[in-house]
Amino acid sequence: MRAFMLMLATIALPVMAAAPEPLASDPARDLEHSPAISEITVVSEGSRMPGLIYTANGPGPHPTVLLLHGFPGNEKNLDLAQALRRAGFNVVFFHYRGAWGAEGIYRISRLPDDVAAVLAYLRDEDNARRLRVDPSRLSLLGHSLGGWTSLAAGSRDQDLACVGAIAPADAGLWAAGIRVGEQNSERLLAYADSLFMLAGFGSEAMKDDLLDADADALAMTGFGPGLKGKSVLLITGDSDPVTPADSMTLPASEAYASAGGMKLRTLIISGDHSFSWSRIELTRLVLDWARADCR
Repeated sequence: MRAFMLMLATIALPVMAAAPEPLASDPARDLEHSPAISEITVVSEGSRMPGLIYTANGPGPHPTVLLLHGFPGNEKNLDLAQALRRAGFNVVFFHYRGAWGAEGIYRISRLPDDVAAVLAYLRDEDNARRLRVDPSRLSLLGHSLGGWTSLAAGSRDQDLACVGAIAPADAGLWAAGIRVGEQNSERLLAYADSLFMLAGFGSEAMKDDLLDADADALAMTGFGPGLKGKSVLLITGDSDPVTPADSMTLPASEAYASAGGMKLRTLIISGDHSFSWSRIELTRLVLDWARADCR
């Protein structure tokens, strides 16, 4: 009986696998509308920000994910970009003002404004047509401080399909720790002084920025009301010492569940802050979410 059941599963597989599996294979190339990568430049409050769009196979217009890097952005998660493109999504990656050669100065409190500028660029009729973007199906996905940025920007934009945060860092908790001189915050400020790739930034700028900002606007737990009507994904590694789930992801998840009105998925998987030994699992979960909710 066991052998018979296995044989049935083997016979059924080709029927089930009508579409290519983006974790394992590339789609058949559309010769007239090939996958591509294009440089873009987006202006945010007068400063030019460099970016890339990974355009999906086919004429589109395609659902499009804006992929947000963290602090300072060493882990770019471009393996997720490639997998999402194979699944039929455009993916846009860019650098915030003052980061990695982008014009302007870098400030944490202004990151959601930079995201809003990129979303406006993608919604422009000419840009959307040229880049094969469906402006009615835009989503955000961020890692670390980019996860906070995704949730913050997502809570301000009512027309997004999905908002995802991978190992999100809570800038509100950072500000609270800096205010009382908490030990981890002191280490974070020392780290800020080493980030030469962030223009006009350092420990003093970070302190001034976070302590001058509205504390309620920074707190990740407060974004729930603005996320209503969206699909929200939260993923954290169980061995993450940088953004531990107990202090960052889970309180936000509980607040969003209490707010209601959204489709919320909260997942704790094996992994460190960059999911160093679980990239395939991370990618599979992101793909499952995107294909189910963000098309």
